[in-house]
Amino acid sequence: MARERRLILLRSAGMCALIALIAHAAVQSPARFVGRIVDDETGQPVAARIVVTDAQGRPVEIAGKHDHVQYLQKRWCYVDGRFEAPGSGQGLKVEIWRGLETIPLEQTVTSSAGEQTFRLRRWINTREQGYMNGDTHVHYLALDQCHLQMRAEDLEVLNLLTSDFTNDREKFTGKLATVSTPGSWVWVGQEFRDWQQGHLNLLRLQHLIEPFQPAGGVFRSTSERHLLLTPAAKQARAQGGTVTWAHFGDMPGAESPIAIAMGVIDALDMLTSCDPLVVGTHWEPWGMTVVTGREVRREPLMDQPADLPRLPALTAIDRYYQFLNAGFRIPLASGTDKMGDDIPVGSSRVYVKAPGERSFDAWLAGLKAGTGFITNGPIMTFEVDGHGPGEVVNFSGSRTVTARAAARSILPFGRLQIVVNGEAVASSGEPSRDKSGVYEVKLEAKIPLKASSWLAARVAEPSRQGKTIMPRRMTVFAHTNPVYFLRDGVKVRVQKAIDYLRLYLRYSERWFQTGAKFDSEATKQQALEQVKWAVDYYSKL
Repeated sequence: MARERRLILLRSAGMCALIALIAHAAVQSPARFVGRIVDDETGQPVAARIVVTDAQGRPVEIAGKHDHVQYLQKRWCYVDGRFEAPGSGQGLKVEIWRGLETIPLEQTVTSSAGEQTFRLRRWINTREQGYMNGDTHVHYLALDQCHLQMRAEDLEVLNLLTSDFTNDREKFTGKLATVSTPGSWVWVGQEFRDWQQGHLNLLRLQHLIEPFQPAGGVFRSTSERHLLLTPAAKQARAQGGTVTWAHFGDMPGAESPIAIAMGVIDALDMLTSCDPLVVGTHWEPWGMTVVTGREVRREPLMDQPADLPRLPALTAIDRYYQFLNAGFRIPLASGTDKMGDDIPVGSSRVYVKAPGERSFDAWLAGLKAGTGFITNGPIMTFEVDGHGPGEVVNFSGSRTVTARAAARSILPFGRLQIVVNGEAVASSGEPSRDKSGVYEVKLEAKIPLKASSWLAARVAEPSRQGKTIMPRRMTVFAHTNPVYFLRDGVKVRVQKAIDYLRLYLRYSERWFQTGAKFDSEATKQQALEQVKWAVDYYSKL
């Protein structure tokens, strides 16, 4: 009996020791790692997106439910200043990004303390320079997701667009979304689409433009009727809306030279679903892209007209230059055309100068005035004899101006160029990289002007690092809006550009006559009257 008692006591002591060891291990090795993300200057928590991997490079899923996004070949998780991961954290590698103006952070956790603070440092603060930034074109994002993702991407303005294909008309209120706060403004607008005429972003709408959705389905390439865009643009303008031509690069549309001439387009969107340095795929006067399920193929909608020369296939940015060279002072804008987790909001955006009180309307005013630049990485500055983008300067005789440009970026980019009337007149060397990892290049050039001219700066060449790192096979790209120098107040006139747009209109006219399927003969006649007006307009340039 005594022997049995001794065995029981020994077993009890062993259990107590085991419990003590487990408790000690629990204290020494926490079950979770807590990461805190703060602004280095203020010490305040900031939203960001992160990737966490273990010592073997395997992804580590952080605790809780989070929005995700694919970017730069990685799957990122949005967090609001804090995250948790299993284990002590020792050996974890944490990558943190926050928009374009903050230096990306990559750290390995070396301590077993169970927590660590990660400090993010801005390399530039464009707000202090009077800039605002925004994304003109976002779809499918839930309103309760907007705020965190905007703050994590350092994005101030987000235009969430309902359309015939998104099934979220109920989001539209005709005013700022209730999730908006100062510095994070959201307005639900509308994308008005036709597969051949083009697509419009209708921003700051108070009322949706009809027809919103056709009977029988969305407006697709197989639609049995086509819509005119110019009347929709006029209706949007009449209610105080702003109109940008959506993804102009790959959907220039039959109506763009008409609507631009009529003055109902406030800006042209680049850097959305098409690299500005390639020829767009969705619309050509002699054919189209047909989408059937997952298959994409090209087929002609109308035969090549025997009486017309073939219209040159220009890159997106070169097509924009034709309008500038015909005398139109139309700004660039930019958005992501985000439709899912394949691209972050604001990864393509437009920066504008917005002096005075910052607001959604101030950003719109800067967009329409063309006071800034578009970018998917580089932050640009540009001035000509002290004048910035959007300004118009008159001169007489001849004049030599000094143009100064700079580009800085956390992403590698190619050369910086100064462009006059569509031609590169000066180019930099390769950018250098400072100790913080920011690429930088500057360029200055003296440029003689003998006629009315527009001048701009651009980053429009791939870097020597070779592989494409951006979503949608895009080049790291940025382009300022132009500064206009007008001799004796006369608009820019480059005959070759005017001839191109006249030929473009002849193809548009042929499309209206033989290819487009309108809902009525009256709509067809309206289309032909529009193009007749435009032909007469361009003939007088």
